[in-house]
Amino acid sequence: MGKKKTKQLVYLTVLLVLTSFLVYRPTELVMVIKPISLQMVLGPVDGFKLIATTPLDDATVSLLELDDYTQSRYSRDHDNVNLYIGYYNGLDKVSAAHSPLVCFPGQGWAVDRPTEHSMEVGQEAVNYAEMVASLGDRQELVLYWYQADSKTVAKVYKNKINAVINKLMGQSEEQAFVRITVPIVPADVQGVEQARNVGKAFIAAFYPVFQSYVQSNAWRIQ
Repeated sequence: MGKKKTKQLVYLTVLLVLTSFLVYRPTELVMVIKPISLQMVLGPVDGFKLIATTPLDDATVSLLELDDYTQSRYSRDHDNVNLYIGYYNGLDKVSAAHSPLVCFPGQGWAVDRPTEHSMEVGQEAVNYAEMVASLGDRQELVLYWYQADSKTVAKVYKNKINAVINKLMGQSEEQAFVRITVPIVPADVQGVEQARNVGKAFIAAFYPVFQSYVQSNAWRIQ
């Protein structure tokens, strides 16, 4: 068994143990509600203009089990960026986020193998995955991560572990899935690098605003 598979097995074992402990631990039902919506918080960000915010239909919101979300398009000069955030208020929805490795191919896109990256934004480390998605002549760079409170990871099973640990430590149960897509123009190595620079610049600009939402006080209703 390779080192990678062994490491994944260890993570999954830890997740199973933590989840089992949580299931048999007496808990009280608490409803968490943010006082302001994510779409209201994420308007224009430093250096990027908000072009449009596209609402999801009720069926999609229900399918994705969203407690809050934003789906917006930004621009900077000739660069365009699409942002999607799905937000979840409780541990019961830790498996609700849909992986781009499933969603994109399900819509006809071909995707390459994601690579993992990390960048510093202020005092925070943003850990994310990067991949190229292709549909005919169209290519997009996709940057995404899963987030449990302020912990960001590129893999969903690591996010589940973080979310369970947060719960056990009495910390926030809130989670998010964040996806940023940037058109690759031209569709070559130079275009990929340009899209990567735009995507990282956007993360640096929007993430502090998003973090203010994550850290904002929520109403807890028992």
